[in-house]
Amino acid sequence: MSKRIMQAVLGLIGIFTLYTAYLGFAYGAVNLYYGFPAGQEYSQGLRILDSNLRFYSGLWLGIGIILFWMIPRIDRDQTTLRVMALFFFLGGVGRLISIFTCGLPSYLYLAFVPLELGFPLLVLWQKRIIVS
Repeated sequence: MSKRIMQAVLGLIGIFTLYTAYLGFAYGAVNLYYGFPAGQEYSQGLRILDSNLRFYSGLWLGIGIILFWMIPRIDRDQTTLRVMALFFFLGGVGRLISIFTCGLPSYLYLAFVPLELGFPLLVLWQKRIIVS
């Protein structure tokens, strides 16, 4: 049962990563979600931000694909989940640095911090599944 629940959790996280990757690819940095109205003039800084956002959306897409690839292998493949946990954790650390240096983002982004910093707990959960 625990294996199926963990597979469902990974599936939900995978759906979330694929959806956010889509948003980044489709809309870039200039959209109301990021506080820039459509039709805004692209400054040099905004072009760099847009380029980086779409690049990171590609990485996010890759992470989502890997999460779905892992679902049937969750009881056998420890290394991949550990690498994913490291990626999520380091992303959460980056988000904390941003919060402490720039201030609080929207509350939606604050909801990501526990997910990102807590993702390594899935490695402990996976250990219990493999031992069973």
